Amino acid sequence: MPSVNNSPVPAGWYRDPLGLPQLRWWNGLSWTNRIEEHRPEIQMATPDAEESNLVAAR
Repeated sequence: MPSVNNSPVPAGWYRDPLGLPQLRWWNGLSWTNRIEEHRPEIQMATPDAEESNLVAAR
């Protein structure tokens, strides 16, 4: 029989459950009215990746 994970979800910023393009604060028990503009994660390039991109572009 599969086990059910009853662990509470930790408090934090999560995608808005209403599907809006923002983040909403989950306080560990319920959603709050605190919202933040959703910003896509920025991919940081490593020096090796930048160099290989330059070589590939030549």
